[in-house]
Amino acid sequence: MYKYLATLEQLAPRFGSELFPAISLETAAGAEAAPPGAAGSRAEPAAPRDRPVTHHVLVTGTGGIQWRPVPAEAAGRFWNSPLCSPQSTESLSQRGYFGRKSGNEEPEPSEPPWRRFCDFREITHVVVKEARISIHRQDNESLEVQLPGPGSALALVSLVDGYFRLTADSSHYLCHDVAPPRLLLSIHHGIHGPMQEEFVFAKLRREEPEEGLYILRWSVLDFNRMILSVLKRGHQQAPGTPGSVKFRQFRIQKKGDCFVLEGWDREFPSLRELLDVLKGCTLKSGEENFTVKRCCPPKPGEISDLLIARKEKDNGKQILNLTQLSFHQIRKNEITQRAHLGQGTRTNIYDGVLSVCGNSGNDDEAEYFSTEQNNNGREMHVVLKVLDPSHRDIALAFFESASLMSQVSHAHLAFVHGVCVRGSEHILVEEFVEHGPLDVLLRREKGRVSVGWKITVAKQLASALSYLVTEFQL
Repeated sequence: MYKYLATLEQLAPRFGSELFPAISLETAAGAEAAPPGAAGSRAEPAAPRDRPVTHHVLVTGTGGIQWRPVPAEAAGRFWNSPLCSPQSTESLSQRGYFGRKSGNEEPEPSEPPWRRFCDFREITHVVVKEARISIHRQDNESLEVQLPGPGSALALVSLVDGYFRLTADSSHYLCHDVAPPRLLLSIHHGIHGPMQEEFVFAKLRREEPEEGLYILRWSVLDFNRMILSVLKRGHQQAPGTPGSVKFRQFRIQKKGDCFVLEGWDREFPSLRELLDVLKGCTLKSGEENFTVKRCCPPKPGEISDLLIARKEKDNGKQILNLTQLSFHQIRKNEITQRAHLGQGTRTNIYDGVLSVCGNSGNDDEAEYFSTEQNNNGREMHVVLKVLDPSHRDIALAFFESASLMSQVSHAHLAFVHGVCVRGSEHILVEEFVEHGPLDVLLRREKGRVSVGWKITVAKQLASALSYLVTEFQL
């Protein structure tokens, strides 16, 4: 499907774009703009058909939300055209959708350029009241749009809401008025979308590898089927060694208004009742037993095959959305920078200390950053890799690398604790290795290392490479 959409985008650049007429439009800061229907806000009268179109709003999958004013002569011609028949407003969307005009239309005068309002992942929420829409951005700017009727308003909000789930967060909605019932069910029960198996298993590996951790997701093939993926860890194997975790998948089928676990004849009137009964139960698959204990629900902005990656069109401005990357975000008061150890590839490396104290500090950042379970507060010796300020242009690649490294857990690979953004500094917090990087140690020791030591290190490297190839197909 995604390959098809990517090819279609090249063949028809305007395919997937919608044009909406607006009878009023204004942008405002969050402190100035009152939500529709709020006390003190000016009530907008119902939009009669003879009210002129003042603006156009363009929504595209690659360009986000854009708008521009409409010249007065064009507004009059718009209302008199067949595109605006009272029976249907769909013809207007079709014209923008396919990006072409009929051959008998008069040539339009030159129009003002489009003004970009936002990309979908910059939106926090959308409010709709009858024909008036308020689209709110992360920086508290809002776009207030009055459309010809409630139907047009719901169409615009539904389109923006759908693009948001395709490009920013597959398990979230911007406006409850247009939220699909299936999505509401998924949010209520912690169900993931129809992810492929490799993304499910990768997520389970990234989480704390506890016995009975499970993911519930919709099936890729059957609309009424859910897949329960349960993790089991071998008790006698060291963490990080290949084969130390096992997964099994069990099917849950929706039959009418009931839910059934395949292999069990009992029917449940709701999914919640079925999950409550399964919690703590042991499911048998072949000779293996898998205990269902804790659900691993979707996280905000989580990267998976449910999101479509796009090329940015922000005039060279790079948008860093850390919620779409998978790593632990460390607060600035949790790390202490000490001696400078040297330089890496575009980074400065420092000795440091990481304070693990889940409830310490009461600054404003606490509600935005996740905290971990701790052992009554302790300190860990770590390495701080600070991105050089002269290489801020590769900040996104820096975070993507940190996200990939955070998914790695092996005894012979350095562990990444997380990332800290301290002012203008981007800091990777990594496990402290006593002798430093292997290549540096070999150069420093030269011929003083024994053959036996080299063989041991070679075996450890082979184990690490085998893990990467097996678990991540690198």
